[in-house]
Amino acid sequence: MKLSFVFTIASLNLATVLASPLPPLPPLPPLSLPPAPPAGAPLGITVPLARRHTFLRESDGTADLDALRSHVSYVRVKYARGFAAYKQNTGVDHPLGKNLTIPSAAKRGSGDILLDDYNTGGKLWGGDIYVGTPPKKFSVDFDTGSSDLFLPSVSCGYSCEGHATYDPSSSSTAEDRHMTFTLAYGDGSTVTGEQYTDTVTMAGLTATNQVLGAATQYSIGLSNDTFPPDGLLGMAFESLSEYNAPPVFENLIQERQTDEPRFAFWLSTDADESELYIGGVNTARYDGDFTYAPVTTRAYWQVGLEEIAVNNEPVVELVPSIIDTGTTLIIGDESSVSRIYAQIPGSTDIGNGLYTFPCNTQVDLALTFGGESFSVSPNDFNYGPLTEGSDMCVGGVSYNPDFDFWVIGDTFLKGVYTVFDLEGPKVGFASLVSKRATADY
Repeated sequence: MKLSFVFTIASLNLATVLASPLPPLPPLPPLSLPPAPPAGAPLGITVPLARRHTFLRESDGTADLDALRSHVSYVRVKYARGFAAYKQNTGVDHPLGKNLTIPSAAKRGSGDILLDDYNTGGKLWGGDIYVGTPPKKFSVDFDTGSSDLFLPSVSCGYSCEGHATYDPSSSSTAEDRHMTFTLAYGDGSTVTGEQYTDTVTMAGLTATNQVLGAATQYSIGLSNDTFPPDGLLGMAFESLSEYNAPPVFENLIQERQTDEPRFAFWLSTDADESELYIGGVNTARYDGDFTYAPVTTRAYWQVGLEEIAVNNEPVVELVPSIIDTGTTLIIGDESSVSRIYAQIPGSTDIGNGLYTFPCNTQVDLALTFGGESFSVSPNDFNYGPLTEGSDMCVGGVSYNPDFDFWVIGDTFLKGVYTVFDLEGPKVGFASLVSKRATADY
């Protein structure tokens, strides 16, 4: 009997194609999978969650420029520390990390976990997990652009007010790794915490001896009013782990909790309908077959982006990309993004990675993976008027001058059903059963 598990989540705020001149990548090692689980293995459960905050627009419907700018900055620091973790774990530079460094105030030392002091500024796709024995419930952001699980410690104090806190002394399965970590923020402040192993359960599936971090302080960017989840659960590969330990999903596979080493996201804009599907795909959510793109480096979910077209005109070709549920926008290099908006008459670069375009323009944007073109909804591309009454709107494609790769976030992912498959590994996209008429921010 094939076992699949559904984990329903809510929307929160918050080639092998590579572009020249990147060097050729080493071959990926084969993924070692355990045998299928025995008959009678426990089934998962569906967990309905309520929508919390979104920070993409102001109350009057205009674009929240501060949040969007913060988000672009946040993504840069997020990837800088991911590349640093990759080098520390593997001893080599990540092929995409040559232009990104961590700010000097946040240099990583041995065992450091780096967080930045930026509001993430976008939507988070989160749900509940249970940690410890007896289990305690925590809400987390599910992020395919990172690999670690962290929660606020019971010792966190006022900076974690409003968040559920993790107390290892209350769990009979908690073990202290006797390894400290440092949370380094963009303003130069640092705090320390402890790494533990404990039991972690999601959708009825349990990973034992899971490494997690218990932080003793959260920055303002992780305060409850700007970051509603209690913590974050990374779903990328172990080579990115700043604990140098297997992520939760890899542990679930190794412990035979599911017989399919894949998970899938349906990021609906309708309240309370999004879901993370663990151990397979939910056939009720997509039409037709999947189009797959192979992962080129087992770190991020990195695949070749073959083409970006605007109004049926190809403007970007053969670039590396990372599929990231923890990023709201589509973010690329400055030159390529400039060419995209050059195809949209009246567009203007307003700085900090953002462009505006005439609100009455219906932008036809399409991305090609695995030989198949997938369109971005004009509603998903449009992040709202620049100011109240303005005829200029903010676009959902932005740039970072330090990037020579692309990060594909929710602006694209809300329009497709996406499966992340460790067997390969590969990422697959399929058309949704029904297209949304409007976006819900």
